[in-house]
Amino acid sequence: MSDPTDFHPDRRQTLGLLLGTAASVAATTRGALAQSAPAPSAPAPSAPSDVGVPRLGEELTPFGAVRAGNRTRAIPPWTGGLTEAPRGYVPNRPSPDPYIEDVRWFTVGAADVERYKVRLTAGQQALLEKFPDSFELALFPSRRSAAAPQRIYDASLANADRARLGENGLALRDAAVGVPFPIPANGVQAMWNHKLRWRGGNLSRTSLTVVQSGDGTRSLTRLREDFASPYAAGDAAAPPLLYRRTILDPKEQAGSSLIVQGTLDPIAARTRAWVREGERGRVVAAPDFAYDTPDPVTGGICTADMLDMFSGALDRFDYTLVTRREMYMPYNAHRLTNPSLTMRDILWPHHPNPQFLRYEMHRVWVVDARLKPNFKHSLPDRTFYLDEDSWQILASEHYNGKGELLRYAEAHPLPDWQVPALVPTMEFAFDLTADRYAARGVENGLPPPRYDAPLKPEDFTPDALVRRGRRG
Repeated sequence: MSDPTDFHPDRRQTLGLLLGTAASVAATTRGALAQSAPAPSAPAPSAPSDVGVPRLGEELTPFGAVRAGNRTRAIPPWTGGLTEAPRGYVPNRPSPDPYIEDVRWFTVGAADVERYKVRLTAGQQALLEKFPDSFELALFPSRRSAAAPQRIYDASLANADRARLGENGLALRDAAVGVPFPIPANGVQAMWNHKLRWRGGNLSRTSLTVVQSGDGTRSLTRLREDFASPYAAGDAAAPPLLYRRTILDPKEQAGSSLIVQGTLDPIAARTRAWVREGERGRVVAAPDFAYDTPDPVTGGICTADMLDMFSGALDRFDYTLVTRREMYMPYNAHRLTNPSLTMRDILWPHHPNPQFLRYEMHRVWVVDARLKPNFKHSLPDRTFYLDEDSWQILASEHYNGKGELLRYAEAHPLPDWQVPALVPTMEFAFDLTADRYAARGVENGLPPPRYDAPLKPEDFTPDALVRRGRRG
C-alpha cells in the first residue's frame, strides 16, 4: 500500500501550477477571451486590456462560458450544444453515441506526466503514478455538447443582474430558475452555480454503486434515486433541491431510504435529512448526514458532502476562485455507458478500464476550498474543477491538513439532447491510501433515467417515507 505522500505534486505545488501565468481572477474572463479566439492570421491581442469587456449572451454564453474556441482550436467554439437526435437514433431505444466516429487524439501515460502536467489534475497525476502499467488518459477531440432549454438561458441572463449573496456571504438571494452567477466574482458564487446548475427536470433512475478493491473483491448496492429541482421549476415555496435514494439490493438493506432537502439560506433554514432503516423502519431525522460524515453506500470512501461531487452547506470552508484554465477533463461519456458493457468490462480492481473513459480539453473554473478556523472536517483542503459550459464539477481533490492527497473524484457526464442537459453518469471516487474506489451511477443494462418522472415536493418528506414503505 502506498503512502499518500508518495503522490506528486503536493497541494501547494498544484495550486502554483494552476495559477501559472494566468491573469488575476478579476481579469480572468477577459484574459480567457483573448487567449480563446479562433486562430486568426493576425497576432492575438497582447494583453487583456486590448479586449473589450465581454458581454453575457454574446462573447460569453448565457452561462458565462467563453463562446469562442482557443487559439490552437483544440477547444472549439460553443455553438449551442447537442440538441438534436444523433444519426441512427431510433425512438424507444437507447440513443447512439453522436461522436462514435471520433478517433483518439493521443494518450497520456505515466511517462507523459511531466509533459502534460499543466493540463492534468493532481488526482490524475496520482493515478498515473500509482498505476503506471494500467492507467492512462485517452484524449479525444473536444465536443462542447452542453446545452439547456431557452428558459434556463433567459433566467441565467436575468440572474446576472439580480442574484446576490446575503447573510454571511452564504445565503442566496434574488436568483431563480437559472445559473445564479454566470460571471462569478468569488468561489462561493461558483459553488452555488454547481449546486443549482441545470441538470434536467425531475430525474428518476436505478443504478448501482460499486465499491471495488484492489484485490478484486467488490460490493454492490442497487439504488433507486429520485431528484427534483423546484428551483429550476420556479417554485419558490418548496425547498430548492430535493433528493431521495432507496436501497433495492442487497436484500438485508432493501427499503432503507435517505431524503435530503436543500436550502438557499443555510442561516435561516439548514439542509435537512431523514433516514429509514429497512422497509418498515422508523423514519428519523439525520442531521449528521452532512459535511464529513462517511456515506455508508460508498464504503466510507465518500463523505456526505461529496454526494453529486459536492452538496450541502458552504459554511465551513473559505472558497477562492483561482482561475479559469484549459485542462483534460472527463466528458461525453457515451463509451462508458454502452449498455452492452458489464461491470467486469468497466471496473478493474484498481481503477476503471481506461479503454472506456473519454477525456477532452475543456475550460474549467478552479475553486480552492480551505477549512475555516475553529471548524472540523476530515478533508480540510479541497480543489474543485467546474465545467465552464455547464457548471458541473468534473473533478475534485480532497487533502488532509498536511496537503497530502487522500481522495480524488471524477464525474463523467454526457449530453442528453432530449432534455437538453449535460448530466453526470458515473462518478468515480478513489481512496488513494487504501487502493480502492467507489463507482456511483453504474447503469449499463438497466432502464435509462427518466427526466419527466412525476415527482412532487411532497414526495420528499418524512411522511412520504412512512406512506410508501419499501418503495421509498
